[in-house]
Amino acid sequence: MQVLIAHPTGAKNTLLQTIVDNAGCDPKQVHTFSDAIDILREDQAPILLLSENFDRGQVLELIPVFKHLRKGLKIILLADTTSVGFLRQARAAGIFYHALPPQDSDDGQELKLVLECAREASEKQKSPVWSRIAPLFGAN
Repeated sequence: MQVLIAHPTGAKNTLLQTIVDNAGCDPKQVHTFSDAIDILREDQAPILLLSENFDRGQVLELIPVFKHLRKGLKIILLADTTSVGFLRQARAAGIFYHALPPQDSDDGQELKLVLECAREASEKQKSPVWSRIAPLFGAN
């Protein structure tokens, strides 16, 4: 299952990709909001790892757009913040989970478990009947 990683460039990207690989998913990196939209419109990426610093840090405004593009999208927000207001707004916008960004491979266990849960939830959400007839209606 594909996981879209929306995180600014840097050393943590390699760590995030390794964690996603270890969770049994296929990581795909994006660095801009427009790239993320293009991929979500075309691909079936059901999980999004979204950094609070992604695309100038306006993630609270981006979450509803991502949710509108892909209704069943599971957004895992990677945010190193203690602001209760920020986290409440993120949850109200529809995130699946909030996790602290991993600093090293030992920190990746929580994220790996969350990815496994998101993958299970996404697989349960799929309707076998709809997946067979969706192409007839021009849907993904």
